[in-house]
Amino acid sequence: MKPEISILMPGIRSERWTNVYNSISESTKREFELIIVGPHALPQELQESKNVKYCKDFGAPMRAANIAGALAEGKLIFSLMSDDSVFMPNVLDKAIDHLYNQEFSTKNVVMAFYKEGVNGTNKDIQSLKYFKINGSDSTKLHDVPNDWLIFNTVILYREFFDQLGGWDCSFEACPMGLTDLAIRAQKEGANVSHIEDIILDCDHMPGTTGDHAPIHYGQIEHDEPFYKLKYSCGPEGVESCISIDNWKKAESVWSRRFK
Repeated sequence: MKPEISILMPGIRSERWTNVYNSISESTKREFELIIVGPHALPQELQESKNVKYCKDFGAPMRAANIAGALAEGKLIFSLMSDDSVFMPNVLDKAIDHLYNQEFSTKNVVMAFYKEGVNGTNKDIQSLKYFKINGSDSTKLHDVPNDWLIFNTVILYREFFDQLGGWDCSFEACPMGLTDLAIRAQKEGANVSHIEDIILDCDHMPGTTGDHAPIHYGQIEHDEPFYKLKYSCGPEGVESCISIDNWKKAESVWSRRFK
């Protein structure tokens, strides 16, 4: 039986992957698949799971995410899971129900809130302002409507995801790549609604702490300047739909993390 939803996860923290899988099982009763792309082997307890796919890759997080997207078979895509997060019980089903309750369009997208913090001091992020593209200096752009939202925690139809080509793997880390996908999707007429529920509980490593340094430097040294350059003429100057295989043009061994 094909999965109803594909959970895509670039990952390097294999000791957490079983917890991620178990949290999905508690968040939805629907058929799902978890697709993990990263440099480390699957934990033994996941190797026998028929709804887990694994692809070994040493690329940047955005490349790994798009490889996962290319392998997806679900009708729906969750964008985007990280392996320092867990799903909240029953909320994945609630978000899918909300999506299905809309007048049908493959361009329907549903967003949910999440919470994150350091060492368990997680705080709820429940203000729509946080999720607005123009709500942050790093993502703010002229010519972007003020009600357009970022796609950190969204469910969308795979048909629409494939049409857009997934993420632009010119980005290294996920934050700016997720926003780029959001702009292209909303430019193409995405109908974005939201539920006021927390779908993910996320750990957060600020700056260069822990294993976060390559992501930190990838974002501030490359992704943020590239984002501003890409949208220097506004969204109208950017193609909405790109190749789903654009990951093949990205660095196969991410030099910021792997020497």
